[in-house]
Amino acid sequence: MWLKADGEDRCPETPGQVPSHVGLGYTRCAPLALLREDPVERKRWLELRTRWLELLSRCREPPRYAQAYRRWKESFQGPDTLCFIVRAESRILVGHGTSSATGVGLTLHHTWGVPVLPGSALKGLTAHYVQTVYGPDPDIEEPEREPFRGTTWELSRPSRVPGRVFRRLFGAPEVDEVSEKGSQGEVTFHDALWIPPEKGSGPMLARDVLTVHQRGYYESGGGEWPVDFDDPNPVSFLTVAPGNRFLVVLEARGERVLLERAGRYVGEALESWGLGGKTATGYGRLVPETPGLQPGKSLETPAVMELKTWLEEQKARTVGQRQQFQQVEQQWVNRLLALTEPERLEAARLLKKYLNLKRPEEQQRLEELLTRLRA
Repeated sequence: MWLKADGEDRCPETPGQVPSHVGLGYTRCAPLALLREDPVERKRWLELRTRWLELLSRCREPPRYAQAYRRWKESFQGPDTLCFIVRAESRILVGHGTSSATGVGLTLHHTWGVPVLPGSALKGLTAHYVQTVYGPDPDIEEPEREPFRGTTWELSRPSRVPGRVFRRLFGAPEVDEVSEKGSQGEVTFHDALWIPPEKGSGPMLARDVLTVHQRGYYESGGGEWPVDFDDPNPVSFLTVAPGNRFLVVLEARGERVLLERAGRYVGEALESWGLGGKTATGYGRLVPETPGLQPGKSLETPAVMELKTWLEEQKARTVGQRQQFQQVEQQWVNRLLALTEPERLEAARLLKKYLNLKRPEEQQRLEELLTRLRA
């Protein structure tokens, strides 16, 4: 369904009425001129695209969505479910590869047209995070990390089932050996629905812009040289605005310990890696609001308080980030690794909060240290 152009010789105006279902407005219903990029009318085409996306960014949830959300939430009341809230610290772009009238997709709820975090995306992100952060290095024998090893693949076929913990969390495909049959994961990852905000809160969606400066170079696959005098090509698209909140729901029958472990991994993956596209530039970061999913957040043991006090003193003395990290590597690493698991998790959270390194090699060393503390 497309909005019909009034004439072929001019760019139609954006409708003044805000669509009641932003999902249909973004993926199916758009001014026809958006699909006909005319170099002569390029400026007006960009203006139309901007106005159309600004219009969609003002959309709100349908009136009955709050009731539907409440009924959905009440269906997960029991010992076999774990629910916790995550808040978007940055923009979220999930499903940007799906088709849309504007060329850049966005995953929205099919019925209600509100943002949603698909359960398959949460499960895939968490599985990759657990395998990378907690699993063994392929070139190093690490028996203590073996339970977190992911599936081994050879020529697009599974050749070895994953470790015990990974298998219970996410399942395992069937391999050639009869003794290693496939199995289903014991944890169900439900879609995380968008939480209706209070009145007067921020927007549900926000318009963003990605500007390609060497269009000819990318379109030719490197056949043309990138030059500084190429015309930039700004591309507008919709994202989920920061500050929006989602309810993550996990389910596992009779496995409370496994359920809480999965919840912790989901929270860590969303906060550390992010969900969706453009995570390398900071998109997709979500932070758990539920205290139980922030391990050690209120932990105040002597060792943890000593580290926190030292970090705050370094910040007050305006000691450089690089110098702070060097002191951590020289004076703190062995002490932190000797702490209990809750203390190590809290230490990792504090280091990630206070250290903001710029050099890639230092960032890599910090991530390796955080991985050792969280293992």
